[in-house]
Amino acid sequence: MKKTFSDIIYNGLYQLFIIIIPIITVPYVSRVLGAHALGIYGYVYSIITFLSVLIAVGMNQLGPKVIAQTNRELRLKRFKQLWFIQFITGLIVIIVFICVTILLLPYKQYFLLEIPFLVGYVLDISWYFIGIGEIKKVVLRNTLIKMFALVLIFLCVHTTDDLGIYVLINSLSILLSNLVFWFSIIRSLRQEGQKDVDKVNDGTTSKMLLHQALILLIPQVAVQAYTSFDSTIVGTISGATQLAFYSQSQNIARVVLAIITSVSVVLMPKMAAMQKKDATEKRILKVFDISLTGTLIISLYLAMLLMVNAKVFVGWFFGNEFTPMSKNMFWVSLIIIFISYGGVFATQYTLSRGLYVRYAIPYIIGAIYSISLNLLLVPKMKSFGGTIVITTTEILVCLIRVFIVKKYLPIWTIFKAHIRYILIFLVTLFVGLMLDFGEISAFYDLVIKSVVVSLVYAILVIIVNRNKLDKLRKILKL
Repeated sequence: MKKTFSDIIYNGLYQLFIIIIPIITVPYVSRVLGAHALGIYGYVYSIITFLSVLIAVGMNQLGPKVIAQTNRELRLKRFKQLWFIQFITGLIVIIVFICVTILLLPYKQYFLLEIPFLVGYVLDISWYFIGIGEIKKVVLRNTLIKMFALVLIFLCVHTTDDLGIYVLINSLSILLSNLVFWFSIIRSLRQEGQKDVDKVNDGTTSKMLLHQALILLIPQVAVQAYTSFDSTIVGTISGATQLAFYSQSQNIARVVLAIITSVSVVLMPKMAAMQKKDATEKRILKVFDISLTGTLIISLYLAMLLMVNAKVFVGWFFGNEFTPMSKNMFWVSLIIIFISYGGVFATQYTLSRGLYVRYAIPYIIGAIYSISLNLLLVPKMKSFGGTIVITTTEILVCLIRVFIVKKYLPIWTIFKAHIRYILIFLVTLFVGLMLDFGEISAFYDLVIKSVVVSLVYAILVIIVNRNKLDKLRKILKL
C-alpha cells in the first residue's frame, strides 16, 4: 500500500509538472507564433496524435495489466511478445504516413518533422514500468526531457517563421523521452530471471495478446475521432485561426485532466493484480469507491475554478487575439468532470477486469456521435460548434460507461452519495459568476476570485462530510 501511495504521489507530481510547462510556454508561444500558426500546429498534431494511437495498438491499456498479472519469471517473454506487436504496427504506420504525406497532405514540411514523434511511440515501453510499479523511473526521465525541451523553446522560437523549430523540438522530446527507457530495460529484465520460460506456448499466447490488443485499439481509435479528428474537421472547415480557438480552449482543461486521471493510471494495474491474487470483492470495491469519490470532488472543483475565471483568464493568459475563445473555454471545462468520473469506471473497473468489449462500446458510440454532429454544427458555428460537440460527447460517453457496469456495481447507492457534491459545484459556480471586483488587474481578479470560490467549495464539502470527519477523529484518537 505504501508503494501504491508513493506511485500516486510521483505520478501526481509529474502531472503537476506537466501543468507548469504550458503555464510557462503557452503565453509565450501564443504571442510569438500567433493564432494562425498555432492553428496549423493543431491541425498537424491532431493527425499525428491519431497515428500515435495506432502505433501504441492498445499497449497503454493492455501492457500494464498483462505485466502486473505475469509472474516475474515470465515478464521478459511477455514484454517481447507485447512490444513485437507494437513494433510491427509502428513500422507499417510510419511507412504509410511518409507516402501519404509526400503525395497528398498539406503542410508537408511540418508533417515530416513529426517522424521522430512517431518513432518515439514505437519505442514507448513506459507501460512495462507502470506494470511493475516503477512509476518513479517513468516520471523522472520524462521530467528531465521536458525541462530540456522547455529551455529549447525559449532559446529557439522567436517569430512566426519558427513554427518548424517548435514542431521539431516537441517531436524530438517525445523520441528522447521514450528512448531513455531502453537503457535500463535489458538490465531490469535480466535481474528478474527467465525460469520456466520455455514452457510457455508462444504461438497461442502471442495470438491471444494480439487479439486483446486489437480489441483495445478499437476504443482508442474511436476516442481519437472526437479528441483529435474533431480538430481536423474544425481546421478543414473553419480554418487555422478557428482551430486555434477550439484546440487551445481545451488545452488547460486537458492538462488538468492529466493530474486527476494519473490516479487511475497507477491504480489500474494494482486492481488487476488484486484480482489475480483473489482479493475480496469488498476490498476491491472499497478502493474503487474511495477513488471515485475523490475524483469527483477534485474534478468538480477544478472545472468550477476554470469556468468562473474563463472570461478574464483567456485574455490574460493567451493574449487579446484569443479573447473570442472565452465561451469555448467556459463550456469545455465541463469535460474535466465527465472524463474523470467516467474514467474511473472505465479504467479502474472495466479495464482492470478484462471487460474489453464493454470498455470499447462507449468510445465507439461517442465517435459516431461526434463525427456526425461536428459535420452539422462546425460549418454553422465554427469553433464553438466543435466545443458543443466535444462537451456533449464526453457527457454521453460518461453516461454509457456507467450504464454498462450497472449490474456489477451499486450505481444508485453511489449516485445518492455523490449528488451532494454536484449541488456544491452548482452553488459555488453561481457564487463565482456573481463576483465582480470592478476595474482591477486581471491577475488580481483571478487570484481573489479563485480564493473566494475555493473557500466556499471547501467549507461546503467539509459541512456535508462532517459525520465522516467525526468518525475519522474517533479512529485517530484510538
